[in-house]
Amino acid sequence: MKDLRFLLLLAIGALSAAASNWPQFRGPNASGISENGQPPVHFGHGSNQLWKVTVPRGISSPIIWGNHLFLTALENSRLLTLAYDLRDGRELWRQAAPAEKPEPCHEFSSPAASTPCTDGERVYVYFGSFGLLAYDFSGKEAWRRPFECLPSQYGTATSPILAGGQLILQRDGDSTNSQLIALAPATGRILWESPRPLAGACYSTPMVWRHDGVEELIIQGKGRVAAYSMTGGEPKWWVRGWGFSAVTTPVAGDGLLFAGGSGMGDPSEPDDPLFDWTKLIAKHDANKDGQLALEEMPKSLVWHIRKELPIDVPGNGFPMRDLMSFFVDTDKNAIVTKAEWDASEAFAKDKFNADRFVAVRSGGNQDSTTTHVQWETTKGLSEMPSPLFYRGRLGFVRDGAMWTVIDPATGRRLLDRERLGIGGQFSASPIAANGFIYTVNTSGTFAVLRAGDTLDVVAVNQVGESVRCTPAIAGNRIYVRSADHLWAFAP
Repeated sequence: MKDLRFLLLLAIGALSAAASNWPQFRGPNASGISENGQPPVHFGHGSNQLWKVTVPRGISSPIIWGNHLFLTALENSRLLTLAYDLRDGRELWRQAAPAEKPEPCHEFSSPAASTPCTDGERVYVYFGSFGLLAYDFSGKEAWRRPFECLPSQYGTATSPILAGGQLILQRDGDSTNSQLIALAPATGRILWESPRPLAGACYSTPMVWRHDGVEELIIQGKGRVAAYSMTGGEPKWWVRGWGFSAVTTPVAGDGLLFAGGSGMGDPSEPDDPLFDWTKLIAKHDANKDGQLALEEMPKSLVWHIRKELPIDVPGNGFPMRDLMSFFVDTDKNAIVTKAEWDASEAFAKDKFNADRFVAVRSGGNQDSTTTHVQWETTKGLSEMPSPLFYRGRLGFVRDGAMWTVIDPATGRRLLDRERLGIGGQFSASPIAANGFIYTVNTSGTFAVLRAGDTLDVVAVNQVGESVRCTPAIAGNRIYVRSADHLWAFAP
């Protein structure tokens, strides 16, 4: 009887530990949800703070298994994998990737942007500058699999996942060598590869859609969201759209898949006055030839892209001369004609190039754009944070701290861009536990909401440093990576 009791306690402990794990980007299946966690609602510098330790810089999110927390970072041009003890934040080990040099990336990003994943035996990390590496929990390298660094305007940001006993990686770049690839977690042996030659650079992470007794590997990329078999091959179905690089990761719930993101803006909104051709010609056509030479455009004329944010936020101001040179002047003669302007305007307003978010029914076959989209919207979409499906509702946060809640079955808006009162830019995705939703802006200010159909901000918390990574929840703790620190908070 004592032996039986002992085994029962072990089993309960194992189940409890599994429930507390946060094994990949955004936790279980990239959902952002901790089903059993009860982290604090009120926390911050000195408030419900268990510990705080200095960590090297990077924007990968923390992952957790048992008493281990893993991160990647960049320090002195070295790409690092780091392990920490959850109990006190003590660094357990660090290993450097054998990359010749970090890949170039946008100033807002980092060569250490991809989040690791783990199965409890090994931790798997991906650096676009090198490839995949696997370490055991003591820090010993298990295997390595180098890959070429695919070109990308902003740098690598997709994260590996574990699904169906496989390590899966979406390697999309501005190259015909883009691919979806699966490896054996124990050895790094390639199990299958699915070429994606027309994919284009992408920053999304795969997820698994489980429905009707099947599992589909969902890949959001440039041009479409597609479903693959867990054994690879050609896509089973896809929905077209999104002419620009995908950033967000899909979620699923109530028998539907939800995917989308930002593009050339919301076509239902009024045009930006800056793009009025008649006014541009009247003001800047110095030689009165009915065209706009690039040199006629003043360098000081800048498009303010995201009006919710200051124009000096990195990437938020686009000089008109550069915009016209890159995207409008198709024959590259340094002159923009009315025909070129009209063509660029039509391109921007095409729904496949604009902001777009869709709900997809199961059962699609090949191109399902017109047959399996239950509803779609272009309003108030987030740019970098992924959506959250929690307790029968779909939510997303937009720059400017605007929160939207949608009825997933109908697409009806229950809350439409309601202000959370903290402002700012958002990079981290919302996460949820115990009936609360946690959002954080890049200034490090959290707005904690009560999940529901009305806006109820129950706490505003600050850590005093920039936060651009999605936090992790394990048990009754929330772990936050800020610019220079790793924090643990508990009730």
